[in-house]
Amino acid sequence: MPNDTPNFLICPAFPELPPSSSPSQEKPNTPIPAEPRHRHVARWIALGAALLLVLMLIPPGISLTRAWNAGRTAERSISAAREKLLTQDVEGAKTDLDAARASLLSFRDELQKLGSLRDLPALGLQIRALEDAASAGSQTLYSAADILDIAVVILDALRSGAETSGGLQAGIAPTRRFEDLSKEEKRELLQKFSNELPRLRLARDKMDLALTLWSRVPQDGLASPIQTALRPLAEAIPVMKKALDEAVPLLEALLPMSGYPEPRRYLVALQNADEIRPSGGFIGTIGTMTWDAGELSEFAFTDVYNIDNPVSAFWKETPPEPLARYLGAANWFLRDANWSPDFPTSAERVLDFYVREAELQLHAPLPHRPTTFIAFEPGFFRELLAFTGPIVVDGKTFTSDNFFEQLEFAVEVGFHQEGIPVEQRKEIIGKLGQELVKKLFALPSARWPEVLDVATQALERKQIMAYSHDADLQPVLESRGWSARAKPTDGDFLWVVDANLAALKTDGAMKKEIRYELDATDPAGPKATVTLRYTNTAKGFGDYRYTRYRTYTRVYVPEGSELISSDGAMKDDLNKTGGKFISGTVDVFKELGKTVYGAFWSVEPGKTGELKFTYRLPPTVNGQRSTIYHLDWPKQPGVDNATLTLDLSFDKKLESATPSEDSKKWGDARYEYTTDSLTDRTFEISF
Repeated sequence: MPNDTPNFLICPAFPELPPSSSPSQEKPNTPIPAEPRHRHVARWIALGAALLLVLMLIPPGISLTRAWNAGRTAERSISAAREKLLTQDVEGAKTDLDAARASLLSFRDELQKLGSLRDLPALGLQIRALEDAASAGSQTLYSAADILDIAVVILDALRSGAETSGGLQAGIAPTRRFEDLSKEEKRELLQKFSNELPRLRLARDKMDLALTLWSRVPQDGLASPIQTALRPLAEAIPVMKKALDEAVPLLEALLPMSGYPEPRRYLVALQNADEIRPSGGFIGTIGTMTWDAGELSEFAFTDVYNIDNPVSAFWKETPPEPLARYLGAANWFLRDANWSPDFPTSAERVLDFYVREAELQLHAPLPHRPTTFIAFEPGFFRELLAFTGPIVVDGKTFTSDNFFEQLEFAVEVGFHQEGIPVEQRKEIIGKLGQELVKKLFALPSARWPEVLDVATQALERKQIMAYSHDADLQPVLESRGWSARAKPTDGDFLWVVDANLAALKTDGAMKKEIRYELDATDPAGPKATVTLRYTNTAKGFGDYRYTRYRTYTRVYVPEGSELISSDGAMKDDLNKTGGKFISGTVDVFKELGKTVYGAFWSVEPGKTGELKFTYRLPPTVNGQRSTIYHLDWPKQPGVDNATLTLDLSFDKKLESATPSEDSKKWGDARYEYTTDSLTDRTFEISF
C-alpha cells in the first residue's frame, strides 16, 4: 500500500504533484501552479532537523535525569551518615558514605555522557563545574571512608577490651578509662594505631587532593540546588583537612613518646616562667619518667640543686659572659643550662649536663640515659587544671587560678614553716604530678581527644617543648614546630629574649610592652626602632617573690643590621651603682643566623623603664622596592602576656595586610597593629 506521508529520507529530487480531487473540478486549459521547489525542500529539512534534535536530546535528557537523581541520593546518604555519626554508629556512617561516593561517581559519569553539550558556552561551564564538584566530593568521601575504617578498628579494640575486663558491654567504649586498660591492652591499642598510621597518612593525602579539586570548582557557576546539595562536602573538606593535618603528626609523635614499640626514658624540667630564662623559665625542678607501651613505669622529680650541689667541687664549665658579669656565676650548672633561646640548643646542653652531673654523683655511668628532653611551662598546668578540676595534695587545694602561687609558696616559704628539709621541699611537685596523672588516667575515653587538644595547644604556645636524640621522633617535632627551634628568615625579624638574673620571681609582676617602628621611606634604607617599655607592678620589696627587675635582654634582628643608637642599657641596677643611673654597653654579635643587640637593664618596683635600639635594616629587608614585606615575631617561651605594637611606614600604599588592620586605618601607606605573645606571630604586607 503506498504511503501518503512523505519521507524526507527518500524524497525525490522533484516532488510529485498531488492528484486532482475530481474530474468535474478540473478546469481545462487552466494550469495548476506548482509550489516553489526551494520552499518544499526547506520544509522537509526543517522537519528532519527538528526530529533529529529531538532524537539527539533524548539521551542527554536521560543522563541529566539520572545525574540529578544520583545527586539527590548522594545528599540523602551524606545526611544519613551525619546522623549516624552523632550516635557513634561509625560502621553505619561508613556504609552511607560509601553509598554517597558511588552516587557522586554516577553523577559525574552521567554528566560526561552529555557529549557536545559540554562545549556550549554557558551550559558547558555549568556541566564541567558539576563534574569537578562531583570529583572533589567523591575524593572527600574516599578520604572520609578511610578515616572511618580506622575509627572502626580503634573502637573494636576498645570494645574488645571492655568485654574482657570488668564485664562492660560492647558499645559503651566512651566510658572506658585509661587506667582500666591492662598493659597488654595498651600495647594492642598502640599497635593498632601504628598499623593504621600509613592509612591515615594516605587519607590526609587524599584530602589534600580533594581540596585541590575543590579549588578548581567555579562556585559561582554552580546552580543553586547543586550548591545546596554539595554544601556539606564543601564545608567538611577544610575541617577534615585541618583535623588530619593535626592528627597525623600528633599520632606520629605519640606512638614513640608513649614507649611503643620500645620503652623511652625522658628528662623532664618544670621551668618557672616567673623567673624567665632564654628558652623558658628557670629550671627549678628536674625529673625523669619512663613510658613503656603506654605504661608510666617511672615518675620522679627533685630540686635541681640536688643535682648541682653535690658536684659543685668537681664540676667545671665556663658560663656565658652575661651570667658571669651580672649573676656572678663562676661555674655553669644544669640550672642555668637553658641559656640559648633556641630550644634544641638548650636541650642538648641540659641533657649533657644532667648525664654528666648525675654520673659524677654515682661515680659510674647511668644505667639508662634519657634521650628526650621535655620542658613544661606554668601556662600548660593552668589549662590542664581548668580541664581536670582541682587537685588536693598534702591538704592543699590546687586550682587553675591559684596553682602557681600556691606551689611557689609551698617550695619557697611553706616548707620551712612545716619543718620540711630544704632538700625535700620540692617533693610536693612529684605528688602533684602523680595526682594529675591519676586524674587524667581516670578520664573516660570519650574525653581523651580533649586532653590531646589541651596538649596540642600548649605545644603551639611553647608551654610544652620537646627535643629528642631519636631519629624516629625529632623530625616529627621539627615538622610541627614543637621543638621550638629558632626560625630562619629572609625578611624582617624581631625576637626579644629576656634572662632574669637574680630578680627572684619578678617576671610574674612585669608588664612588658614592645613597640616596633619601621621607616621604609628613608632614602638611605629602612630604619627600625625597637622600644621595650617594662613596668614593675610589685609594690615593694616585702614580698618573698618580687624585687627589682634585673634582666639581660637580647634583641634578635635580621643579620647585617647596623646599630645606629641605643638608650636605656645599664652598667648594673641602682642598688649596685649607688642609686645613680650609669649607662651600660650594648653587646653586638651574631647568633642563630641573626644580628643580636644585648644589654643589661633594671626596673625598680612600682617604676617603668625603657630600653631602645635604633638600627638600619640590611638590603635584604627593603620595604621600598619589594612588593611584599614580611615580619616574623617569635614568642619567647614562657612569656605569654607581652604585647607588641607595630607602626610601619612605607613609601607606597598598602594593598593588603595579614593580619588586617582596623578598617578605619585602611587606604594609606602605614600599618598599625597590636597583638599578644601567646604564639609566634607573622605579618605580611602587599603593595
